[in-house]
Amino acid sequence: MTVLCIGNDPVNLNLRCSLLKEHGWNVLSSGSGHEGVIRFGQEVVDAVVVDLNGSGDESALITGELKRLRPEVPVIILVTAGKNLANGATQQANVVIPKSQEASMLVDALRTLLPAS
Repeated sequence: MTVLCIGNDPVNLNLRCSLLKEHGWNVLSSGSGHEGVIRFGQEVVDAVVVDLNGSGDESALITGELKRLRPEVPVIILVTAGKNLANGATQQANVVIPKSQEASMLVDALRTLLPAS
């Protein structure tokens, strides 16, 4: 199973990719939303994790485009707890995880969304 991680913070993106690799997933990464959408269109991807800092506008836009291209692929959005997000920023996501709980929830969420191969 392959997970695409999209994030604009290189340190967190690398840590997240390492965590997922340790748990057995093949991991692709993209350092921007635009790059992530292009990669999503070119690669076989089973799930996507989106972590774009800001009000959630970019995350909503990217998630909407991912779902338009392949609605069956689950998308997880990571959000900063206590931050006001733009209206609808997380509506299209399959799962929304607070960044403060990422380490404990991300792997479980992916295991739930992706059937064992």
